[in-house]
Amino acid sequence: MRYYELRRSPGHRDPTYSGGYEGRHQWGLPGAVCPTCHGEWATLGLDYPAVDLSSLPIEREYRKARQTMWDEYARLRDAVLPLLPAGALVAPGTHLGPLVGRARGNLPPVVLQESWRLLVHGDVLKQLEDARLTGVTPVEARISGSKRGPLYELALMPQGRLAPECQLRFYGSGPCATCGEQEYDIPEPWWIDATNPPSLDLVRFAVMPTFILASERCVEVLGELLTLSGVIAVEVPTAPPLGPHRGVQP
Repeated sequence: MRYYELRRSPGHRDPTYSGGYEGRHQWGLPGAVCPTCHGEWATLGLDYPAVDLSSLPIEREYRKARQTMWDEYARLRDAVLPLLPAGALVAPGTHLGPLVGRARGNLPPVVLQESWRLLVHGDVLKQLEDARLTGVTPVEARISGSKRGPLYELALMPQGRLAPECQLRFYGSGPCATCGEQEYDIPEPWWIDATNPPSLDLVRFAVMPTFILASERCVEVLGELLTLSGVIAVEVPTAPPLGPHRGVQP
């Protein structure tokens, strides 16, 4: 199975769809400051819109985006761990609950306003579900003003890993004893491990959560809707690339 990274490409978008939205998830974990390594951590791309914190006694503590010391972050993280789906990755800055906000203008069929957050309208969701694509877990966003009807954020699970030949390059003497973080670089070029590819048609790349990966079948189902929406599909290699560029799905 071939996989593609879905990328924003506004230059490809049909000019009919010039709209966008402003919004944030209802809850979230704060960013964190480590007292040991003095690192300040907040990760983009770890969004779990289906997680409901409304029954949590300390629910209000997750409403405001902020930065805290590590111990406070760890307390809040540990309280929500039982509510997260199996296989979830958690880090400072993780977003939880539905997206809340307002749309402006005419939104495209597939909304990839941020590279790590995929929303679709109801008719597009039906296409994905009719095709029985896996990894499609829709959560209705509380985005008002959408002219095309309700928007659904797809709750994507992290999967996939780098091939053994292009592992992360770590710096320093090892992970921090408190927060576990360590500075690293992602090698270029990189490719995914073909022996352990994603098992779903739509996933978040576990190594780089801001990357959304779609199977070849998913890209075929969406077809022209991607182009109309200003989204391109760039093939993710499963072996060392032969040339300087990765292939783009027409």
